[in-house]
Amino acid sequence: MSPNQPVTALRAFARLAFGNVASGVYLAVVAAVTALVVRDLWFTEHEDASFAALGLIAVAAPTMLVLLAGGELAGDGLIESSWFLWAAFGVSVLLQSLAVGALARLATHSARHRPRPRRG
Repeated sequence: MSPNQPVTALRAFARLAFGNVASGVYLAVVAAVTALVVRDLWFTEHEDASFAALGLIAVAAPTMLVLLAGGELAGDGLIESSWFLWAAFGVSVLLQSLAVGALARLATHSARHRPRPRRG
């Protein structure tokens, strides 16, 4: 194992999660929804302001739902804490950005390396 191998793995991880158009679009959507939710929670006075967080769960589903289910199994104290919800949201977005980047790379890689018919 060379000393540069962990650095190379981190670069590949960052490239898949953040360094392509598909992941960038997903992260932009997440940022827009997060901004709308924060605006609704902090600056809007109405009865349904607490339902704004459902937008965060929707944009981070399905991994967010899996993490919330795991938190539910760990106990009521964990799932009711706000730090757990924000941590689950961050981990979910990171995992899904990585998955979107991997799918985009797989799609572009297979399109680039498809054999072309020979003329002759």
